[in-house]
Amino acid sequence: MPLPSPKGRQPEDSFVSNCMSDDKMKKEFPNQKQRFAVCKSQYKKAKKSKAKWQDWNESENGDFILY
Repeated sequence: MPLPSPKGRQPEDSFVSNCMSDDKMKKEFPNQKQRFAVCKSQYKKAKKSKAKWQDWNESENGDFILY
């Protein structure tokens, strides 16, 4: 089963709440602590990936680091 991922700029608390209450996640991860860890991990992974490939137009302050 594919794990949920944040939609757009969904705030972390909103995503984790939705992820925790997802019926498929509850079935796959019945232990609440484990499900919470998976949801937090999914959020961090999505943010890390987004930051790495951020669209130039999405920068909030216009500062860029070029390598």
